[in-house]
Amino acid sequence: MQIMPFEEAKTYRFNPFDMTKVWPHGDYPLHEVGKLTLDRNPVDYHTEIEQAAFQPSNLVPGIGPSPDRMLLARLFSYADAHRARLGVNYQQIPVNAPVVPVNTYSKDGVMRVVNRTDPVYFPNSKGGPKADPERYQPASWYADGELVHAAYVKHAEDDDWSQAGTLVREVMDAAARDRLVSNIVGILLNGVTEPVLQRAFWYLGNVDKDLGDRVEKGVRAGQS
Repeated sequence: MQIMPFEEAKTYRFNPFDMTKVWPHGDYPLHEVGKLTLDRNPVDYHTEIEQAAFQPSNLVPGIGPSPDRMLLARLFSYADAHRARLGVNYQQIPVNAPVVPVNTYSKDGVMRVVNRTDPVYFPNSKGGPKADPERYQPASWYADGELVHAAYVKHAEDDDWSQAGTLVREVMDAAARDRLVSNIVGILLNGVTEPVLQRAFWYLGNVDKDLGDRVEKGVRAGQS
């Protein structure tokens, strides 16, 4: 994984939570933190794979969400999709069930299989479970000002072209650039209208002038 100190995130040269950007390894090198070993195949594909419900809102203590807009949307939308796909009690399906008991007042709903006794409301005078905020303080960005609901201030290198241009010029070799040009030309020759072609040439020219020129030349040659 790559690790960026909290304080550096606010002043880094581009918004580190822009999902269209990557963190250069020269600035934040990769650190090996562990190894995931796959040691068996599913016994029942439907039970163990089709009914699996992964969601980024399943966070262990000490880990919290970043201000990435896409992540924040997925915190609720993934669970919402699972409820529609698998039912409101999808977390009781064995492949999704936690390995430790869950104390909750959730009750009823389709395919409910875990018994729940009264009381099913909180607060109550029956000695039911209650939240312990001292035990779990979710990590978040709220402690350092409003970073979620307000638009972020642009960083020095927040733009749409620089990283794509670096990919074309520095990451790809000549053969990869040739394949990229060939693939784009082939797509643009497939019935794309002239106004759209002009926008495509402009867009690619912003990424890299040579790329834009080569694509335009290839398309014009294919049209003749």
